[in-house]
Amino acid sequence: MQSREDQAAELAAQVVDLLNRIDQLGVGVIVPHANRITGPGFTIRPHDGRWAVTNQ
Repeated sequence: MQSREDQAAELAAQVVDLLNRIDQLGVGVIVPHANRITGPGFTIRPHDGRWAVTNQ
């Protein structure tokens, strides 16, 4: 059984893979900001204690 830290690291790796795939679409730049990630057509940010995505 994996530790929670190992599970978190695996999920973070999946997020990185998805961000790289979005970047490879070539439609814009993904920009990290304090407490958010902004990409072409979306923003990921904390909302009510969870992460949420907003389509722009």
